[in-house]
Amino acid sequence: MNMSMDYKKANLAYFFMILSTFMLVLIVSFFSQYTGVELSLPVNNVLCEMAILVPAVAITMYSGEALSAVIPLKKIKISTFILSIIYVASLFPLVDFVNSLSMLFVDNMVDSISGELVELPMWIMLLSVGLFGPFVEEIVFRGVIFHSYRRSTRIVASMVLSSILFGMMHMNFNQFAYGAVMGFMLCLMVEATGSVIPSFIAHAVFNSYEVIVMYQVDSKEVVEEAVSAENYREQLLGAIGIYFLFSVVFTAIALCVVYKMAELEGNKHFFDKLGFKNNKKNAMDAETGFFMEEVPKEKKPRLVTVPLVIAMSFAFAYMLLTAAYL
Repeated sequence: MNMSMDYKKANLAYFFMILSTFMLVLIVSFFSQYTGVELSLPVNNVLCEMAILVPAVAITMYSGEALSAVIPLKKIKISTFILSIIYVASLFPLVDFVNSLSMLFVDNMVDSISGELVELPMWIMLLSVGLFGPFVEEIVFRGVIFHSYRRSTRIVASMVLSSILFGMMHMNFNQFAYGAVMGFMLCLMVEATGSVIPSFIAHAVFNSYEVIVMYQVDSKEVVEEAVSAENYREQLLGAIGIYFLFSVVFTAIALCVVYKMAELEGNKHFFDKLGFKNNKKNAMDAETGFFMEEVPKEKKPRLVTVPLVIAMSFAFAYMLLTAAYL
């Protein structure tokens, strides 16, 4: 038996994340129905984050491997810290583009709860959504899940699959769309720097900015005006076109920034490892899993297993039901 975290155990962890999330939804619904008490957003957010953190930690401990081995926490340079902020700022047009595109088919889920959110003190939401959420999600998805997958040496596939799972964990199609895209871009940071610290910084900045904007703008009123407009769809299509143009330019800038971070952190062969060059093979560090040696194609495993298929099917079904009834 392989006593270390690998893609099979990572998939099992995700299965239990989905299961624990469903159980949490049922328990909270039962509690609210029979007590008449609605949990506040911060409490609900903490419970949701724990529903994904506990299974990830439990499976890692079950594997007999230390958390430090699957959560790369290498110290970064100050310049990398600054570039992490510039990087995430460059990604906002891309996120806006994907978010707007998804709104052609589904509602904006964040706007739907903005009224309830702004009733609470801003500092509480910044701690809950701006810091605690990114902290847990980076540990789980860019740490345990992504790092376990990439040990298979299928780096790009690991980035894509872990990002899809990150998006699906939001349990609605709107957040799934831009969550998956954002997850992939955060994986790029981890791959470039060998650490989840830059991805946590970027994630925290992104979420905190979104929280602050909600408190500065009456999002509910803006949405109601937009929905009531007769030419709403035409306006949205126009916005999508503008966001697309900006996303092309600023995503290119983001890629330049992430490459610069790779250079600063001593990872000059960053793009080579992603498969842009096939004539250079990198040796693998057995402990960290970085700079890995090329493995023959027939030995590269498929990352999808039965528990993962079941978990993704449940999540997708829930997303369909949510889209149908909201």
